[in-house]
Amino acid sequence: MSRTIFKRVRRPWSIARRFFLISFLMILAQAQVSTAISDGLFSYFLTSFLEDKMSRQLSRTSNVVTKRLDSFSVERAFNCCTLNDYQFLLRGLTFEDGKTAWIYGSAGLQAASGAGLYYSHQDLLDWSNQVIAEDDGFLIVNRDGNQAIALKAVKLPGGEQSGFYIYLRPVYSMPLLVIIGRIKFWSEIVLMLVLAVLMLGCLRLIFRPVRAIQRDLAAVELNELDSAFLDTNSQPSEFLPLLQEFNHMVERLRLASSRQKQFASTISHEFRTPLTVISGFIQSVLNRETMLSSSSIESLEVANRESLRINRMLSDLLDLIRAESNQLQILRESFESMASANEVVKLARKAYPARKIVLESELSASLLAIGDSDRLIQCLSNLIENAVKYSDSDSEVVLRINATAEKVIFNVVDHGQGIPEDQHQLIFDRFKRAQGVNLRRGESSSGLGLSIVKMFVLGMGGEVSVQSTVGKGSCFSIALNRANSPG
Repeated sequence: MSRTIFKRVRRPWSIARRFFLISFLMILAQAQVSTAISDGLFSYFLTSFLEDKMSRQLSRTSNVVTKRLDSFSVERAFNCCTLNDYQFLLRGLTFEDGKTAWIYGSAGLQAASGAGLYYSHQDLLDWSNQVIAEDDGFLIVNRDGNQAIALKAVKLPGGEQSGFYIYLRPVYSMPLLVIIGRIKFWSEIVLMLVLAVLMLGCLRLIFRPVRAIQRDLAAVELNELDSAFLDTNSQPSEFLPLLQEFNHMVERLRLASSRQKQFASTISHEFRTPLTVISGFIQSVLNRETMLSSSSIESLEVANRESLRINRMLSDLLDLIRAESNQLQILRESFESMASANEVVKLARKAYPARKIVLESELSASLLAIGDSDRLIQCLSNLIENAVKYSDSDSEVVLRINATAEKVIFNVVDHGQGIPEDQHQLIFDRFKRAQGVNLRRGESSSGLGLSIVKMFVLGMGGEVSVQSTVGKGSCFSIALNRANSPG
């Protein structure tokens, strides 16, 4: 019985949709909160506070109206009230800034003097019916507009015919509204700032995958392409094509690099064997120099130097390939620094018999350094070879050794052309040569020597540096840890 296993595939999420959704929800929330604050302020101030204020203002004039009404004779009170009575009750009452009052009862509506300048008779009738219908006799008309007005009605003493005294004042002219407007303005400013902070936090969360991809890309190493693939699971859908194309590119680079390394390794191995044979035959013929003419000896020596140079280039190339494949072995063990220095000078004098190679040191023969003796000899030989190439044939090359409490320092000093300061770090890169520095006639350079030196020295736990002045010469230094030092 076969079983089918369903694996749930997570749907790629869209960073644009998520950003739009969060932005929409935050804007909606900000609008809701702002509306709630505005309504709350309006309800509290314009209802509770304003009603109390209206009651106090109304009582000042309503008391006058009530006293006049109480002063009516029995006969007049019995026949009350007519519009003339309402007019008498309101006589002499003055109002400012759009405020007014009127009496509305069975006889009709009579407004105080000046009311017609601001309001129509029909508006006053409509407002009268609305405010009287309110339980508390208080009403705000056109609450959400720019012409809001407040109404307060009280029943005058007597029967139904005495009517209601109604007081009106515009709300928009009150200092209270200015205060409310300021509160609303600053509340919205605070809400906008809070919204901006929340948006920033959400953006950081949303764009976290971008930063993760950036870190992954920065960690990609050219010689570690096998681990350079980027994970496409749980990534935004907008990035999937980019990530997939990057992984395809890495795969193509990995295959090309692998083939290139394989080709270079094969060529290097295939060439080294015949070159060694050729060099051996040349040495054998040179050993019979008594049978050769001077021109033949000179030609054979040139051929021998070239074969040795090509052999060194192939060795350097193989070392680079091994290093990129993590197959290069560099020891970190104690060795006698003076023994290695003497071996380097011996090899250099043999390779360049016409040049003056000097060893300078006041150190004891037993001074121990930490590293790989063979690799150090190879490094110093490369540095001496460069010094010979880039200096005059009659100038000397010095290998100077000194020590500190923690380091053993090997200096190769020449009196050649010197290197511009802005190129001191550049020359340690592969296939890079200092600009403006010329080789002696008949010499050549692959641009690998100093990069090999740096790779070996770092592998031994040391440091390599250069000090150079154009026109005066250069000093290349290799510093290794002493065997008895804390490092």
